[in-house]
Amino acid sequence: MIKIGIGAVLVFALAAPTPTFAASDASHPESQWRDLATAADQKRLDDWQNALKVGRDGAVQGGEGDKLAARNPLFEEAAALPDSNIPAGLYACSVTKLDGDATGGLPYIAYPAFRCRVTVDGDRRHFTKLTGSQRTIGWVYEAGTRHSIYLGSLIYGYEDKLISYGKTAERDQAAVVQRIGPKRWRMVFPYPYYESKIDVMELVPVTE
Repeated sequence: MIKIGIGAVLVFALAAPTPTFAASDASHPESQWRDLATAADQKRLDDWQNALKVGRDGAVQGGEGDKLAARNPLFEEAAALPDSNIPAGLYACSVTKLDGDATGGLPYIAYPAFRCRVTVDGDRRHFTKLTGSQRTIGWVYEAGTRHSIYLGSLIYGYEDKLISYGKTAERDQAAVVQRIGPKRWRMVFPYPYYESKIDVMELVPVTE
């Protein structure tokens, strides 16, 4: 369990499981995320492309097609470019939820940009969403030339303890990480536990 001071950078030591991904990159060796993922996250990540399509279709049917088109290729399955390793640094990270559920979700919700940080530790990257009422902290693992895999845990802004990945399904966070432009990245969270069919986080580097 990790203590988190107010205003401090959250540090997450993830020593638990990771997800499964339908590997399209036969030339790239598998990384340790397959051994770490929970079964539920393996299933979610294997189906990320379908989840993105379902979420996009739901937003379009809800009358939000113009908003999706204005942010191309953020919500397209085939948007990934080579060199998927996201560099260390500070990012503006904006979260969009698509195809909300029957408990009151909307077809398209885009939040203002938050602040996120990526640091490098050996052959993996540590990711922290620094601001916002809902934060996620975890590790990014190499998985192919066009994608990496993120596994982390949800923590609320008022909490000072982190529940480790793999301990609670409601807190587990799993995403496909891809580069979609010269200085543009995305994290695709298929079938999140709450509110939507898919969450897409757009990341753009910012100066410290």
